[in-house]
Amino acid sequence: MKLSLLLLSCLVSLPAFAQATAKDTTAARQQITAVVDDFRDAILQKDKKKFLGLFLREDITWQSVDGDERLKRRRQKDPQATRVNLTARETPTRFIDGIVANKGRSEEKFINVRIDTDGTIASVSFEFTFHFDDRVINRGQESWHLVNTDSGWKIASVIWSNN
Repeated sequence: MKLSLLLLSCLVSLPAFAQATAKDTTAARQQITAVVDDFRDAILQKDKKKFLGLFLREDITWQSVDGDERLKRRRQKDPQATRVNLTARETPTRFIDGIVANKGRSEEKFINVRIDTDGTIASVSFEFTFHFDDRVINRGQESWHLVNTDSGWKIASVIWSNN
């Protein structure tokens, strides 16, 4: 009898739980979309402070991986070139510093943005093109992990392909 009451109670509360969870993830998706938009805008505006404010901390994983064609071209110049450069020198700060220092216009465009979240953590993935003075200089796939902190959503890792 106790087990059937417990099961009945769970079944009755399940729709309310699902509805509350859907509302939570809808709000989270909107907030995460704002982070994606701020990332793009900070690059366009060369706004270092805004850009760095999007990250959990300075030393997050910030890693590129060369696609087959790019690796082939690199190995023509350096036969020892590897697909993944494991040096720790690349950071969000170095990235935005390069953009700010460059007189040209930089822009990253996001295509097919996908957000998966439970309201506490999230993953964002998309295809991208990176433009310098309206010329595409890189394209590929990019993925972020985010965490919902007391001060909003923060990017905890970024990986992307160089194609």
